[in-house]
Amino acid sequence: MPDPLRYLQAMGVAAIVSASIALMMAALRRPLSDAWRNSVSVLAIGIGLTLGCHWLAFRWQWPPANGLNRLLMLVLPAIGTLELVAGCSAKFPRFARLAPFCLAIAIPRILLDGSVYLTPAGLPVPEQPLAVIYLASGFPLAGSWWLLTRLSQRASGVAISLTIPLSLALATLCAGLSVMLAGYLKGGAAAFPVGGTLLGAVVAAWLLALRFDNQTAVIPTVVVPPAVISAGLVGLFGLLFVGCAFGRLPPGRAAVILLAPLACWATEWRLIRDRNPWIVALLRLILVSIPLLVALILAKREFDRTMAPLLGAPQVSRRSMSYRTDHAITQPQVPQDFSR
Repeated sequence: MPDPLRYLQAMGVAAIVSASIALMMAALRRPLSDAWRNSVSVLAIGIGLTLGCHWLAFRWQWPPANGLNRLLMLVLPAIGTLELVAGCSAKFPRFARLAPFCLAIAIPRILLDGSVYLTPAGLPVPEQPLAVIYLASGFPLAGSWWLLTRLSQRASGVAISLTIPLSLALATLCAGLSVMLAGYLKGGAAAFPVGGTLLGAVVAAWLLALRFDNQTAVIPTVVVPPAVISAGLVGLFGLLFVGCAFGRLPPGRAAVILLAPLACWATEWRLIRDRNPWIVALLRLILVSIPLLVALILAKREFDRTMAPLLGAPQVSRRSMSYRTDHAITQPQVPQDFSR
């Protein structure tokens, strides 16, 4: 059965570790450059996420056996590598622009590898109409990636800049709860370490901004490193993707959660943008929270209607109705991740 305290502990471990590493590494070098802070963020997020997943007793095996393992062991490390290379390739701006788009298009194919949605040749299965939809979902990811990165570059002030990773953290936690309510317990549990690393990055960025306000050091041009946004958005997409493909999460609800952080763009309207930064930041979080709250309420209502009566039925064996640790609840109409 779910253990809320253990999930919160894993999120706390990931947040504390990622924030501590980012602050310690930042203290080793003055002045701080954007490339250095971005590389430090990659290291902090990677270690924090690893320890958070270890706290939840995730089993690491190679090669990755399912979509969730591929997300944690292939996709997210690839994002970190991409950010490290992009930070060192100032002379190759085209690579920094095209590489995220190419990787975003390839992520659905990586997560579906060896599953029932693909033939042995790697092509979509004709009997699975959702296979093409899942494979094409990389385009919304690429668009959201570009929009959030662009928005972070336009943000002025610490409070407004930090709303982007905070919005991603809220969406990630909402995605985790929604995936859990959809029957994929382990897939939803992975959201807590991911959300914890984002919260740790927010704390580290805020503390570094306070230090720069009291010193004459060179202030970095970007408050939130691009690696934080990239890892947060790709982690959010991956959790929603495995929840849809191998759980019972409706694609429409997953799209709402994925696109909710884009509501921060609403505050770029001229009449709102020039107001008090704290008011703008609060308005951003409210606009992001509204669709997330609606999605969570719908997920809870659907769980109470479909799953809760079965879990409380005395004639059903406990083993048949318990949450599986590796995959979703066994249902005939839900494709499972049988990749090995």
